[in-house]
Amino acid sequence: MKIAVVHNLRPGGAKRVLYEQVKRLSKNHLIDIYTFTSANDRYFPLNNLVSNYYEIEYSYPEHFPASVISIYWQLPKAYQKMANIINSGSYDLAYIFPCFLTQAPYILRYLKIPSVYFCPEPKREFYEKIPRISNKLSYTLTYPFRFYLKKIDVDNLKPANTILTLSRYNELNIAKYYNRKSIVIRLGVNTDTFYPQNLLKENMILSVGNFTLLKGHDFIIKSLSLIPKKIRPKLIIAGFGGHEQSYLHNLAAKLDVKLKLIDSPKDEELNQLYSKAALLAFAALKEPLGLVVLEALATGLKVLAVNDGGVP
Repeated sequence: MKIAVVHNLRPGGAKRVLYEQVKRLSKNHLIDIYTFTSANDRYFPLNNLVSNYYEIEYSYPEHFPASVISIYWQLPKAYQKMANIINSGSYDLAYIFPCFLTQAPYILRYLKIPSVYFCPEPKREFYEKIPRISNKLSYTLTYPFRFYLKKIDVDNLKPANTILTLSRYNELNIAKYYNRKSIVIRLGVNTDTFYPQNLLKENMILSVGNFTLLKGHDFIIKSLSLIPKKIRPKLIIAGFGGHEQSYLHNLAAKLDVKLKLIDSPKDEELNQLYSKAALLAFAALKEPLGLVVLEALATGLKVLAVNDGGVP
């Protein structure tokens, strides 16, 4: 099959899933990638895996109000341009990944070929109370201007012919919020990347996930502070982006918990952290799956996780 794969993702678990799926699909199918110049493809680069790699010009302004104006006006035009190229490209299928700006991307409205949308989660900010500290004021002030994104996400998803997701928990949420059926595909771990290493264990707890409070890092810090100081383990948080680094540092200092933050670790470093840690603590709130839990287990690391969301 000739497949057009579309994404506008930033670093994180969804980009890892995209990379692993494209790597496997490209063995038996002709794959072309379509993305924007604003997407960060330094993390799990795809250009060496596929037949063709196309970047459509789109520059996202990070600050309000230009950011919201761009999402409502410039972004759909850029996706329409992308769709026109795909529609004329003799593709059998378009495989669509989320857009970090709208979740379900505008391109689903404009495609004239069969489409499959991989939905790792709904646009959670409109369905859950998201804990925030560092950017709480700015987010609250701009929320009324962002609320229309909820409708955009729902309307963008409607034309998708098939929806894939990654857990039964998420399947139920898609039915609840979008009134659509979805197919659960079970994700795995690349055991060439994550595997047991004979490294000396340290008195260290590991938490992996973006530097946001959704990942429960603050809960882990507070929990560790209850352990007697003489035997209290240090905490390493490995993550990709987010706004709460300063808050986490200050909280750890206040509670006398030794903390180290590692931003954007490479896979080799992450595998070593799994191998050196005494335990992976996973406390994310309503996480759709928790891929890092599977990664840790693949290395032989014990996992202590919350019974919440789609955590396996």
